[in-house]
Amino acid sequence: MFKRWKSPEVNSLSLAIIGLLIFLPIYPKFPLFNVPGTYVAIRAEDFIIAFVILLWFVQQARTGFSSLKDRVGKMILLYWGIGFISLISAIFLTKNIVPHIAALHFFRRIEYMSLFFVALASVRSVKNVKTYSGILLLATVGVIIFGLGQKFLNWPVVSTMNEEFSKGLILRLSEWARINATFAGHYDLAAYLVLILAITAGFFFIIKSKMARVAALLIGFFSLYILILTASRVSFAVYLAAIFFVLLFTKKYWWIGPVMGISLTMMLLSGEITQRFALTFNVDLSYLSSKIPRWETKSGQGTLIPTSTPTPMPTEAPSSGGGGGGRRVIPTPTPTPTPIATASAQIDEWKPTTELAIQYSNGIRFAVEWPRAIRAFLKNPFLGTGFSSVTLATDNDYLRLLAETGFLGFASFFLIFFEIIRRVIVFLRKNRDEVSRVLVIGFTGGLIGFLGNAVFIDVFESSKVAFIFWIIMGSLVGLMKVSAKGDKINEKNV
Repeated sequence: MFKRWKSPEVNSLSLAIIGLLIFLPIYPKFPLFNVPGTYVAIRAEDFIIAFVILLWFVQQARTGFSSLKDRVGKMILLYWGIGFISLISAIFLTKNIVPHIAALHFFRRIEYMSLFFVALASVRSVKNVKTYSGILLLATVGVIIFGLGQKFLNWPVVSTMNEEFSKGLILRLSEWARINATFAGHYDLAAYLVLILAITAGFFFIIKSKMARVAALLIGFFSLYILILTASRVSFAVYLAAIFFVLLFTKKYWWIGPVMGISLTMMLLSGEITQRFALTFNVDLSYLSSKIPRWETKSGQGTLIPTSTPTPMPTEAPSSGGGGGGRRVIPTPTPTPTPIATASAQIDEWKPTTELAIQYSNGIRFAVEWPRAIRAFLKNPFLGTGFSSVTLATDNDYLRLLAETGFLGFASFFLIFFEIIRRVIVFLRKNRDEVSRVLVIGFTGGLIGFLGNAVFIDVFESSKVAFIFWIIMGSLVGLMKVSAKGDKINEKNV
């Protein structure tokens, strides 16, 4: 046992990464204190990650910061440099941002991406990455349990879907609300699960123990179920693309049909996500939803339905039942702001139709957020108008990149992924180790899903998901580097 702890793959950074992969998915986003002028909060994970980065800095100082010399690392540094120039330009030239808020957004991105370097430096062998995959799956069990608890057992929710919720209110979801689990919103949870499902698909095929394979299969199944409960259309679509990629390149062809069939069947059995897809593509499913149910009040303290949309004010009518009774909610058409939860408030629920939700979701993107980002880009095409200049939400990370850092920031950011994908292609052509190949394919599937999600979700700015994503990318690059070294050693010994 002690020999294992002294093995090369066990080091302070690998233990730190294991700790983060357990803590980040499971610990809810409780705010410690808010930053003036924004509802972005400083949280416990920020201090933990600061400690991990300090640990990395001390270790790398002894080796001449070897992880910064990697080509992907240099491209990250290039993006940071352009981001800094964009920040200075926004403060002194365009002058359309609040300096300390813009600086906060800039340093948050550095915080997220710094974990790439930590993960890269922590990988000493393939065993490290295999361990990280297993730990991430185990942490996902906690996410699944908490999500099911919110759905069926009225467990609490910590959300950042709007300014009031981000103050740390303890909320409850209704029967029809989309679950957040330990994440701050259902879109963040969905993006995380796409990563997990792609990695699970790869990890499943390198496990030798039958019990472990059954456990991985169950984690994958329930992760897919939770993904469907989020009712995120884009995440489900990119999940299908990511899982198809993994199964195709691992040459598990006969798995493709059953996995796709089960996934689509589970989607069709879920009324919410099916309705959302149908309304997106103008498919008439009115025969499935011709009757609108009447909602009964749920009693409880501090309950509130997380929503970012304006909510009509409910009026109450006496219940026809006898004593004890709840009240029947009769929605009126007058829109009012979302109610604020108090410690002992009893909030009645009104849920808009799925059609109205779809119209709002698409309308806010196409009519407000995306045009705003395009206008910001046109003001300064080379450097953009600075971090935070298009507010907290754009619902398209690529337009956000163009708006905030211009074409130079956009290009430097994408050079990071072009280099990673180039390495993956070279690796899969040359590498002969089955375990390494399958892990690389699984992580690359997660990358594909993440990039797909970024078309409609600001995933690179969602802290919990972004932290985990950059750990995965650092592990992926580290895995390819140590595997390539192993191949060279084997070639010399032949």
